[in-house]
Amino acid sequence: MGEQWQNRRATVWWLLVAGIAAALKGYFSAAAASGLEWILRPVSWLLRLVAGWNFQQNELGEWYSLDAGIILVKACAGINFMILSFAGWCWIARPRERSSWRQAAFDWPLLLGSSLVFAWGTTLAVNTLRVLGIVYWQPALEEWLPADEAHRLLGLIIYLTALNLQLLLFDRRRWQRTVLMTCALYAALMLVVPLLTGNATANPSQYFRHFITSMAVLLPLTALAIGRWGDHDREQPS
Repeated sequence: MGEQWQNRRATVWWLLVAGIAAALKGYFSAAAASGLEWILRPVSWLLRLVAGWNFQQNELGEWYSLDAGIILVKACAGINFMILSFAGWCWIARPRERSSWRQAAFDWPLLLGSSLVFAWGTTLAVNTLRVLGIVYWQPALEEWLPADEAHRLLGLIIYLTALNLQLLLFDRRRWQRTVLMTCALYAALMLVVPLLTGNATANPSQYFRHFITSMAVLLPLTALAIGRWGDHDREQPS
């Protein structure tokens, strides 16, 4: 029984991670902006600290700033990135030592809970950067792209960069693996999940634009990582 548990430990761990991620995704889909105050309010505080913008909450639970001319709506919560970051922290914190099911019953809730808290903190920082980017950098992108495409591309670049940096802090030996992992996580959550849930077919033109923008960034990164992985292997002494 103990040996079977050791063999199935990784599967059980990632099933738990996937279950928490799915619950978080479902919560976000059903929640209004007022139900996301636990992330929108701290982001407004950080933006006030960093940029000096004052925010007020409206009757819908959204946060608006007359100073910056922006509104933090439901989509600004960045729950999709939080899910990606949570998966990344779970990869970093994944159980590596052989342990009994009793030890796992005590340790794993702590590891999963800590990963969720770290993902929340990471999301606050990255969302703050993303809002700053929308205000200061998106106008430059709109000289070459439509506003919605510039908005989508900016978020994609910031999210992928942040997720890569999160993983690289703890695994610097092979950055190619980190790049491939972040690309795979993003593609799974942002491209595959909408197909499975039917959200993609509800607005096919919007999904198609999102798909093209995402693949324009993901495919070159994936090709670079795979190519450099081969070079890395050839450079290793035999």
